[in-house]
Amino acid sequence: MSITHAGSILVVEDEALLRMMAIDMFEDAGFMVFSAANGRDAVRLLADNASIKGLFTDVEMPGPVSGLDLARIAHDLYPHVAILVVSGRAEPSQSDLPPGAKFVSKPYEARGIVALFEG
Repeated sequence: MSITHAGSILVVEDEALLRMMAIDMFEDAGFMVFSAANGRDAVRLLADNASIKGLFTDVEMPGPVSGLDLARIAHDLYPHVAILVVSGRAEPSQSDLPPGAKFVSKPYEARGIVALFEG
């Protein structure tokens, strides 16, 4: 099952190289991309940019807002935003994710990730 929202994507990744790679992946697919290095900044970006239709977030983040916290906040406040959570270490159960959110383990294939947001 795919995430069927199109539009802007918010990439949230604390590792700069991985964040840049994800940004490139989505920009190459034609998405407008916003980015943040932590959950707190991501919450602000979601509040300030109604055009964001997709959230791509790592699980582990510095600061008080983890990727799972961010996913729950996004789901509760912005139910129109499609959510994809990724991690190379943690593997959350479906009950850890908000309804409708997807989880993909790192490393992931760019084509498959982009396809989840294209529909």
